[in-house]
Amino acid sequence: MRTLRARWRDARGGHREDGQILLLSIVYGAITLALVLVVIAVSAIYLERKDLLSLADALAADAADAADETTFYTEGRGDPGQLPLTDASVRDSVEEYLAAAPASMVDFEDFAVVPPTGTPDGEIAEVSLTARVRPPVLPWALLPFADGFQIEVTAYGEPDVP
Repeated sequence: MRTLRARWRDARGGHREDGQILLLSIVYGAITLALVLVVIAVSAIYLERKDLLSLADALAADAADAADETTFYTEGRGDPGQLPLTDASVRDSVEEYLAAAPASMVDFEDFAVVPPTGTPDGEIAEVSLTARVRPPVLPWALLPFADGFQIEVTAYGEPDVP
């Protein structure tokens, strides 16, 4: 005599679909895991870029208020409300700021101040920074980028003259 379970299985079509949902669940789980890992990696890169941009903003704001003393005292202020900036004064200000900054603030791999750091017009300070970012997890989709991503940011600052 057949059990009720056996008769019910025969009524549904037998054993044809046994194990199919498990395989489908494993595939969907793997796809979901891969997507989560890619999102984590991209988010980490974005957050590192934001940290680098924040540092560039601080450097540009500081450099914008660093007037070139030689130009200021020999040629005068020029237009009221303007401080004379030069490429050298901007670069010097950036170097001083970075030297005084805590190590955790500039803890980037392959960190560098790159051109066009300086002043394009003598009134605005422009600071460009570059660094290499390595995601904390590296899913198979990002393996070609195992050595990291080179990011570059540029910030501008205007002097705060009363």
